[in-house]
Amino acid sequence: MLILPFCLILLVNSVLSHDPNIALKFGDDLSSYIMINPDMTPLQEHLAVCAWVRQLSPASRNGVWLSYRTSDYANEIFISDNLGWALMLQDQTDHSTTPAHSEWYHMCLTFSYSSRTKTLYYNGEKIGTETTPSGRKLSITTGTLVIGQYHKTYKMEASFNSYHQFGGEIAKLNIFSRSLTDQEVTDMYSSGICSSYEDSLLEDTFLSWDTLLGDDTEKHGNIVKLKLTCPAHTHSQEPTTPTATAQPTEEHGRACKVGRSAPTSKRRLRSR
Repeated sequence: MLILPFCLILLVNSVLSHDPNIALKFGDDLSSYIMINPDMTPLQEHLAVCAWVRQLSPASRNGVWLSYRTSDYANEIFISDNLGWALMLQDQTDHSTTPAHSEWYHMCLTFSYSSRTKTLYYNGEKIGTETTPSGRKLSITTGTLVIGQYHKTYKMEASFNSYHQFGGEIAKLNIFSRSLTDQEVTDMYSSGICSSYEDSLLEDTFLSWDTLLGDDTEKHGNIVKLKLTCPAHTHSQEPTTPTATAQPTEEHGRACKVGRSAPTSKRRLRSR
């Protein structure tokens, strides 16, 4: 009599792992994270990071949901849930927007070497643009990409800041190998969190949401898959003006080593 329920559980998990309308909820701790070490060469001159994010941790925390660190640079890509930190190529992208707490919002952070620009978008609108240093490309030396934590080292080991864990929900996180246009970002947002708009960019997808959801991507700690209920893609509250937030530094916060090391093998990340 126990076989049927067990089979149903396996079936549900299998369906969820292949359903793109799934959010990942990260535990509010130092053990919940995804860590990979991709070959970032395709992103050296052009890239875009886009995701739907729901901040659940205290608004003042700066819960880091994406951290790309290399042996050359500490904060090559570094994004917090309140957008207090939106770093690309080590530098903050200045803006005056704070997402409404506990509400889903859409964001993209793009970079183009040819135009020497990085741009931050919030809910389909451009809210910040910066000029990048001449000759500066994305660092592709030894490094790691971590989702869900403020990573304190470029090595494939779980060494995280003790205060800036994410502890929220994320959906449709994709990294593209080109800088998206204003119109593409607007269309992605206006299509809504449960749309399949990202499929139209599949050819330019470097790291897909489907890959992150898949069983081949190891998820550490308390990460739970949640079926999206397709909430409205606009806020019920207006964004507010943030207080000044210092950029993260090597000395910012205390590092804690938790969990076990992530696997060292590299995975093929481009969607097929």
